Amino acid sequence: MDVIIFGGLVLDRYFEIKKYPIRGQDGFITGENEFVGGCAINMASTVNNLGGCAHIVSSVGNDDVGKSIISYIEKHGFSKRYIRTVNEPSGYCLVFIEPDGERTFLTKKGAEGSFEKSLVPDFDNIGAAAVTGYYLLNENSEQIMDCLEKLAKRHVKILFDPSPLAGSISAELMTRMLDISSVVTPNETELAFFSDKPEKWIENFTQRGGTVFLKKGQKGGIVYEKNGCFEYKAKKANAVDTTGAGDSFAGAVAYCMAQNLSMKKAAELALMCAAKTVEIKGPHGFWTIEE
Repeated sequence: MDVIIFGGLVLDRYFEIKKYPIRGQDGFITGENEFVGGCAINMASTVNNLGGCAHIVSSVGNDDVGKSIISYIEKHGFSKRYIRTVNEPSGYCLVFIEPDGERTFLTKKGAEGSFEKSLVPDFDNIGAAAVTGYYLLNENSEQIMDCLEKLAKRHVKILFDPSPLAGSISAELMTRMLDISSVVTPNETELAFFSDKPEKWIENFTQRGGTVFLKKGQKGGIVYEKNGCFEYKAKKANAVDTTGAGDSFAGAVAYCMAQNLSMKKAAELALMCAAKTVEIKGPHGFWTIEE
């Protein structure tokens, strides 16, 4: 079964720095590069690497950046079923990479925020859907939510990856999103955006059949299900660039949801995919499930 992923396609502009300057002072960029990025393509890359088929839902601009994104999509065999070109400038993200692989983002929104219900005209062969919190922060969030709720009514399992900016999602929209989610993948900070009583919220969410992957970075995390919980430990990796690790984790979980695999298997696979991603320069890479 295929995975449909709601999230914007942008150009990631990478700048390597040794350290941040003091505010108001100067610093140096030691290297730079460009990658096609956005949470959706990072998730989709992982789904495809594992042998699945991912469809990205996004608009791209009709400028040179948009054309380069489409060229990249075609070159690497990504599905274009739910990708459209609009008469708007493409968005981009400035990514500042420190020597230990940590990164900081500054995003300029663009065409990726444009959405119409007609962009997703059918739901054939969809085993799972994934949506990033970033995608609910644009002017068309109501239409996106209507589309997701339609998927839920067709019993498609939905993964919600909230993102660091989840606190900017309206309370009403957040409630609707959580009501239709089968799996959520927050870290401890993001969990607090769901409720001011996280433990009680987890209990209620899991009792109705939902699963929570509570991520704790290098400490691993905890998976909460209806019948209990289990911890997982982070995999050791030679970190080159941590960009996309969380997306790869979520993509692997979404793949397992579409294949009806257990959440223990999902956690195991997601950890390996995240570890593989941090060893690659850029937000995603191409590898096989054997690797």
